[in-house]
Amino acid sequence: MSSEQVAQVSEATTDIPPPAYAEASSPAPPHIPPTNFLAISRRMGEVKDTFVLDPALRVPHTDDQPHLSLSTLMGEVAAEVYVVGSAAHPTGGGKTRMVVTSTIGTANLQLASRPAPRHASIPRAPISVSVNARGGEANLLLPRSFRGPLRISITIGMVELSAALRAVTTIFGDERMFVGACTQAELEGVWDGDEAVVYSKLGNVYVGYEGEAFKGKSTRTGHGKVKRSDGLVISAVRFDSESVVQ
Repeated sequence: MSSEQVAQVSEATTDIPPPAYAEASSPAPPHIPPTNFLAISRRMGEVKDTFVLDPALRVPHTDDQPHLSLSTLMGEVAAEVYVVGSAAHPTGGGKTRMVVTSTIGTANLQLASRPAPRHASIPRAPISVSVNARGGEANLLLPRSFRGPLRISITIGMVELSAALRAVTTIFGDERMFVGACTQAELEGVWDGDEAVVYSKLGNVYVGYEGEAFKGKSTRTGHGKVKRSDGLVISAVRFDSESVVQ
């Protein structure tokens, strides 16, 4: 992705209804116009902003391009994103894909979901989220309607889930987790719902819900292992880049 990549926004939708997902109550700022297939890449400096993402807007884009891509080489990424519910599937695929990356710096992403104007009862499509920090902390706040696989991978660092998220999360012991209720058939089959991957090579990871503060209370227990504040130790594994949405 080049430093000049910036998507242009238009106003069009498709007509296929998405799967049903409960909506969060957070209203999006009314003064921010919706966008889609937006890419911001900077070599030096931070990316800090609030975005309203409407994945059903038709805009020029390349194949496999995420609906939102924010990256810095040297600097912090701090984004608050409101995902709009729509009567149409996301343009370019069945999931709303978002990627946040900082090579040297912290990567922070807070997600919320809201109904589209005049469609208050219309839910959002599934989301696929990737937060990557190679030389800093990686922090993700999920919408409270999120249900699906969560993978957290670190090389050197600590991991913490917020108390509210931990209460509804099943941990499988090898960095793989599932947020919300799930069945054995869902775990064994092809998952077409929400999913998130969080990675830090040299830094801590925190995952919680929208509206919570980014924070960390974990303690280091030795190379390759993480001890959370509730005492649970998770063996760290090397990051598999193929699992990250590019």
